[in-house]
Amino acid sequence: MIDFDRDTAFTQKMLDVLAMRTKTALNNVANQNVPGFKRSEVRFEDLLREAGPEVSPTEIDPKVVKDESGPPGQNNVSLMEELAILGKTALLHDVMTRRVGSYFSTLNKAILGR
Repeated sequence: MIDFDRDTAFTQKMLDVLAMRTKTALNNVANQNVPGFKRSEVRFEDLLREAGPEVSPTEIDPKVVKDESGPPGQNNVSLMEELAILGKTALLHDVMTRRVGSYFSTLNKAILGR
């Protein structure tokens, strides 16, 4: 049986992570021409994998970290990488919203019988 409370909590967590990732990528794009700016990225999947299956995904908080790669004082934002991240995030957002929409549609059918 599916644990719907846990499933919807995970979906909400993922939507929050995706919103954070979008905001971070847009900030990187906005600062792509600022000398010395170092891009940021959101870490969540790595933390989820490290925690293992015994830890609930809702207990793990995403972290925004600076990418210090590249020479000091040089901007390390790649517009194409940021656009790829935004595209991937948009696809995942679509999947997660469809998932939660399907869940509530099923609840509606169960309650109303149609």
